[in-house]
Amino acid sequence: MVKIVTYNVNGLRPRVAQHGSLRRLLDALDADIICFQETKLSRQDLSGDVIMAEGYEAFISCNRSSKGRGAYSGVATFCRVTSAFSSQEVALPVAAEEGFTGLQETAKNSETIGDFVLVTPVEEEGLGEVTKEELLKVDNEGRCVITDHGHFVLFNIYGPAVEEDDIERVRFKLLFYKILQRRWQHLLALGKRVFVVGDLNIAPSSIDRCDAQPGFEKQTFRKWLRSMLREHGGPFFDAFRSKHPERVGAYTCFNQKVGAEVYNYGSRIDHILISGACFHHCGSVDDHSIFPCHVEECEIMDHFRRGNSENMSMWKGGRSSKLEGSDHIPVYIVLNEIPELPVHNTPSSAARYLPEIRGRQQSIVSFLRKGMIYEHKDAMSMDRADESCCGGGLESKAIYKEEPPTDIAKFSKGNDLHSVIKRKNRDQLLNEGSSGNSHNSTAALLATQSRKASFSFSKAVSNKKNKHNLSSQPTIKSFFQQPKSKPGDSSTNSIVTPPDTLHGMDELHDPKNDCLPESIQCTTPATEDQGNSDVPCSLSTDKCNEATLEWQRIQQRMKMTLPLCKGHHEPCIPRSVKKGSNIGRLFYVCARAQGPASNQEANCGHFQWATVKSKEKRRTC
Repeated sequence: MVKIVTYNVNGLRPRVAQHGSLRRLLDALDADIICFQETKLSRQDLSGDVIMAEGYEAFISCNRSSKGRGAYSGVATFCRVTSAFSSQEVALPVAAEEGFTGLQETAKNSETIGDFVLVTPVEEEGLGEVTKEELLKVDNEGRCVITDHGHFVLFNIYGPAVEEDDIERVRFKLLFYKILQRRWQHLLALGKRVFVVGDLNIAPSSIDRCDAQPGFEKQTFRKWLRSMLREHGGPFFDAFRSKHPERVGAYTCFNQKVGAEVYNYGSRIDHILISGACFHHCGSVDDHSIFPCHVEECEIMDHFRRGNSENMSMWKGGRSSKLEGSDHIPVYIVLNEIPELPVHNTPSSAARYLPEIRGRQQSIVSFLRKGMIYEHKDAMSMDRADESCCGGGLESKAIYKEEPPTDIAKFSKGNDLHSVIKRKNRDQLLNEGSSGNSHNSTAALLATQSRKASFSFSKAVSNKKNKHNLSSQPTIKSFFQQPKSKPGDSSTNSIVTPPDTLHGMDELHDPKNDCLPESIQCTTPATEDQGNSDVPCSLSTDKCNEATLEWQRIQQRMKMTLPLCKGHHEPCIPRSVKKGSNIGRLFYVCARAQGPASNQEANCGHFQWATVKSKEKRRTC
């Protein structure tokens, strides 16, 4: 049996932090092959804690685009194995490839899977002539990893999300899928079984979208995806829909900014597509394809714990308590009767062999140069030691000779300075205790040891102090945080406990929000962790009380000026236009979570432009 999971993690590092480690995250998904999308890792960000886990081999692709968007997109395939070498497990691939065009440098250094060769320039219907540079641009965003598992070739894909009016990105997405289609057809023509998993950012049919409008299925990319499916003459089975053809409300992605998961108001854009013959060696492929013969089940993991909180999708009156995990839900497929492979080893393109993980091999020149630097440092240290001995007297000489660096390292990890000194110089202090200047000798020992230990310790924490100083400006929350006080100090008892922050106080910008009128996009700011009590109050108690009372007055004024929604007669929440001719303009919407129009408890759809006067009032608050 082989289990495959696909999961858009919406940032791999935060997911690892929530589960405690990468190993725990992978074990929680409990699958032989785990495909992550939107890892948001760049090559510079790679480290063992987010890529390497005991019992798993990783194959990754990171964004290489020159756009100034930072780390985005990215995919990673993790394969659970008992041995990375001399293995017969299907989960361990016999070959792997980053990207899908075969034009990347990593693909040039080895044969592509299926010996795929893309001769440029490419003529593509509806796109005209496509140059090599344009193909590399499409393949450089870290959106595909291919692993060949002997019995099947697995594509881990993170499809682009585009807006209809962005002509450049629409062409990008169309080219992305057209070239992928060429790759799939090439492998299928060779008799390979092809599995495509991931976040394709396409809901193929009306049943896969909560608010599908008339003409929904006529959109270009939905028509293309359906053309790939068996029921429309294509080669692939949509594993979930083929198993559950009539199931409604089966969604894998929800808009966090409008609380869409509260009322299951989402879309199914995470897919598992499979194609190819079964393992029964029968003549008729139609009667014995891999889906009916070997797919045991395919399900959406609705109950998968995506973070630390048990109630992650709570919607607090218009302020989204954002999901601690991803805004996507994992999907899995189970295949049975998959035979073992011949003995093989981990491919050379595995993450374990990446220079960022394994380290780069030193040249002889760099090695000798480093040795010269060490010799120079040693000479300088001896010079300083001689200077210290000449100016310090007998006590300082004894301290320098007897002090190993390991004790200072131990001290830097939290040991008490005085206990280190006592352990180091016990005999010396006892011997000198009988002399008349024992107090001075002890003081000299303490001072010298303290200076050396403090210097070593300050180096270890200097970076943290620098970071703290850079972000030392007090936050709004610090104005209302009860300051830490000594036991018995009753001054803090008079601090007024601040109410919950009014949800209408924030201007919200969300580039992903597609539930508002055209050209209006907004973002809900991340809700502060209500349980975090470590933020110090940088003001005195009186100033904290004064700030709290002033904040309450501002809240009360806002409550009086916010309009009421027509559906529930409740205060609306303010938002502002992010782009277009009305950029920056304020408007009001219903504060409830988004849901079906038939649900009276869900968002009523109220929308109201703010008057100029209201906008100016808000700015003066």
